Amino acid sequence: MVASVVPEFFTDEWVTQLDSRLSGCGIDQSLSLVLEYRVSHDDGSVFCWHVRIASGRVSAAAGRADEAPGQEIVTLASDRETAVAIAVEAGSAQRAFAEGRLHISGDPRLLLAARPALEAIGAALAEPG
Repeated sequence: MVASVVPEFFTDEWVTQLDSRLSGCGIDQSLSLVLEYRVSHDDGSVFCWHVRIASGRVSAAAGRADEAPGQEIVTLASDRETAVAIAVEAGSAQRAFAEGRLHISGDPRLLLAARPALEAIGAALAEPG
């Protein structure tokens, strides 16, 4: 049995693996949204990546999201510790936001409208590698 290698969170390799896992998500064709994530490290550096939902497809890429016509961008920002907790513990994003450890810019109502898509993405990510 060969163990799958899980890259360190918030690296280019991790985003590449994330993109591969997301490619199988079936999403409502009408949904168009970009989620940009910014993770601050203790050394002051910030790692950015984004998830693009459009035309029934989901993809992830390292770097900041480029604006695209017709796509809204919601940005989530936190420190590394909070981001890891959210990635590992699905229910902690709301708590982190309420406690002021997760910051959202853009229209947060878009996250509510995209809930079925976000749940499908979470399910795809929860599947064994």
